[in-house]
Amino acid sequence: MTTRPRRGAFGRLAVLLMALAAPVLGRDTPSTDTAAGTLPEGRSLVFASDEWCPYVCFESTRPGYLVELAREVFESPARPVEIRRMSWARAVREAETGRIDGVLGAVRGESAALVYPTLAAASDRPAFAVRADDPWTFTGVEVLAERRIGLADGYRFGPTLDGALFPRGRDGPTLEPLSNDRPTWTNLRKLVDQRVDTVLDNGHVLRHEIDRGGFFPAVRLIDAGVENPIFIAFPDTPTGRALAEHFDRAMLVRAERSGKNALEQTYGPMDATP
Repeated sequence: MTTRPRRGAFGRLAVLLMALAAPVLGRDTPSTDTAAGTLPEGRSLVFASDEWCPYVCFESTRPGYLVELAREVFESPARPVEIRRMSWARAVREAETGRIDGVLGAVRGESAALVYPTLAAASDRPAFAVRADDPWTFTGVEVLAERRIGLADGYRFGPTLDGALFPRGRDGPTLEPLSNDRPTWTNLRKLVDQRVDTVLDNGHVLRHEIDRGGFFPAVRLIDAGVENPIFIAFPDTPTGRALAEHFDRAMLVRAERSGKNALEQTYGPMDATP
């Protein structure tokens, strides 16, 4: 099985510093002309992800933080934004081959065939879900070797956790990767049914699925103590590179605006501990 990294901290300070160093862009949508190419017009931009709410939501009254951000940055009357639901591993493959325009929620270096903006879109703070009657605590990555862990196929969680989850040349924990378009809920169901003893995922996403699925008080969450930047990533093509540059310019404009942006008012800060 080939594993790919997934999901990762939004450097709020870095964004502000870059904004101060950049020319004033104004409040209008950035130009579509970039050194990498021109943004497509007259067709939809297609992004994909699995169910990863509150970042990407297909079963909610709100579409999710990354979905609304992608629409804010890229959508125009001549360029609608379409979000497709599929497993994460498939979404990455579709973007790598240029069949879609990008994936929502990647980590840098996930694939040599993807292009990442300079600026992150949000952040991932992983957490463990365990059954409420399980006395296990996370005291360091060495204790993961004793666990049977449910996670989504293709997800990774930063170098500290990944080194323990996917060790080279030595034994690691028992992993049960799952490939479907709603992996967090399915893994929580497996946890309650005692088919795994741990679920590893983004803390915001776990809490959302636990609340929505009625898994409390049967499960509890344990913070993993790491944080990784999340990106909207694009194919390594002229259009993909233009999209990445456009995203950076739009994020600089957003950083210049004072106060909390509308998305954070709706979803809460996506770089904070859930």
